[in-house]
Amino acid sequence: MKYFITIALALLIILASIIGYRQNIFNIVTLPYDDEQIGLQEQIIIHFSHVVAENTPKGLAAAKFAELVKEKTNGRVLVQVYPNGILYNDETELQALQKNEVQMIAPTFSKMTDLLPRWQVLDLPFVFENEQQIKSLYEKSELKTMLLDELEQKKIKGLDFWHNGFKQIAANEQLIRETGDFTSLRIRIMASDLLRHQFQLLDAVPITTSFGNVYYEIERKGVEAQENTISNIYSKGFHTYEKNITLSNHGILGYAVLMNESFWDSLDGEIQQHIMDALNEMRNWQFDVSVEINNDSLRELESLPEVSIYSLTAEEKTEWKERLAPIYYYYEKEIDVTYYKLLHEHIENN
Repeated sequence: MKYFITIALALLIILASIIGYRQNIFNIVTLPYDDEQIGLQEQIIIHFSHVVAENTPKGLAAAKFAELVKEKTNGRVLVQVYPNGILYNDETELQALQKNEVQMIAPTFSKMTDLLPRWQVLDLPFVFENEQQIKSLYEKSELKTMLLDELEQKKIKGLDFWHNGFKQIAANEQLIRETGDFTSLRIRIMASDLLRHQFQLLDAVPITTSFGNVYYEIERKGVEAQENTISNIYSKGFHTYEKNITLSNHGILGYAVLMNESFWDSLDGEIQQHIMDALNEMRNWQFDVSVEINNDSLRELESLPEVSIYSLTAEEKTEWKERLAPIYYYYEKEIDVTYYKLLHEHIENN
């Protein structure tokens, strides 16, 4: 009997030792200070969603921005870029931003017009005559400041403008030259009342569809034409169906660089300044790259024997302007006369 009691006590002592040893191991594992782990917990991730290809003006700008922010914050802030609409398309990204499902987007100006109708001033046709006038607007202008400030009422932080280029007309069956060529033409537009009005004045049939669906709509002949920049037409392969391209320079396509306001406010002042420094540093680079990409894409299209490219004559451009003249009156009287005057003052001074 004593033998069994001795054995039992020995086993209890051994078991207690094992348990104590295991507890000691766990304590050792959890006690040391891990500065790398703490650093990772403090890292800030910015999810940046956009809908175009990585080799476009916006795609390259987003990548450059991410690189500069990482550099300026010593890796504390990482911008993760999601191109080609893999997270949200151009019809859903703004709502996703407002919900903080993503922290940054860069929609076209036209996409802002349902939310803020005054932004339609940047959709007015034949306002800008050259790239320099656009560049000076993006660099520093009262109109830019007022437009970005408007975003505060929608709980969005407006950071900057990015450039893509002048819009042209690409069509399936024929080159668009005279205004009569638009009659009954099903043309894809972005969601903008002013753009819809513009093509209705030309007797076309404007059809709104997301950027991600444009190729499908062209392929199935749901639309017969579109307005877009040369870089978008080439990078997305729209020219494989829309082989007739008219260089009209009738409008501009730019982007508003936006951040969720609550997320912006959660960042300390130093981080906010680094983000603005990155945008300021890359502004001229972004504009110049967009011009270069559009020029390179145009040369590529010109080298394709199946693609026809036509530049409007001065007389044809005058005809277009005359047909579209009522749209300026519409914006000035129905939307906002102050913004309209600011835009024209800017053009006159540049």
